[in-house]
Amino acid sequence: MVVMDRIKKLEIDLKRELGFVVNSLVKDPRLGFVTITGINLSPDFKYLDVYVSVMGGQEKIDQSMKALDRSKGFIKKKLNERIKLRAVPVLRFQYDESIDKGMRITEILDELKKNNEL
Repeated sequence: MVVMDRIKKLEIDLKRELGFVVNSLVKDPRLGFVTITGINLSPDFKYLDVYVSVMGGQEKIDQSMKALDRSKGFIKKKLNERIKLRAVPVLRFQYDESIDKGMRITEILDELKKNNEL
């Protein structure tokens, strides 16, 4: 229980700092408007899955994911400066499709509502 509380607290801190580093310090021109939607720290503190959302089409998403992947070393260095850890976990960026799916469901529901009103 204490370990889970510690992990959750660290996840909150990491998410906040990751958002700052990615949006303020990473200067890669390929990086679009990126939002950190969630993170998952492994129980052994070795891996950090970072879920991101990107504004734009598939091309912008692909470019932003490549930019994040190429910036991992820089991001880890800045994280270590901002949050003192024995070892910064390995960052694994993953595109979060949940927002896209939610928007698609909303579009379908709106369309159904229009059809029912006719």
